[in-house]
Amino acid sequence: MFDIGFWELVIMALVALVIIGPERLPDFARDAGRWIRKIRLFIQSAKREVEKELKLDELNDLNESIDHVDGLLKQAPDRILKDQMIGKNESDSTK
Repeated sequence: MFDIGFWELVIMALVALVIIGPERLPDFARDAGRWIRKIRLFIQSAKREVEKELKLDELNDLNESIDHVDGLLKQAPDRILKDQMIGKNESDSTK
């Protein structure tokens, strides 16, 4: 994700050691780890919510498609009978 190498980590640790100091460095590292964990959990939660919403949208679209096909299937026998009646009327009128 960030592509941080070994030497970059060493430099960051040395800078942190100089700036924060050896006494407060363990507390700082623990607090930083907690914040990173909270941020990761928040991102994962948001990602799950977005995926859930996308799945709900897909299910709603699928449900609409099923309703449309169901309506067409209900209309099909009526259309077949109507077409047969029109066909009989046309054949009777041509005789």
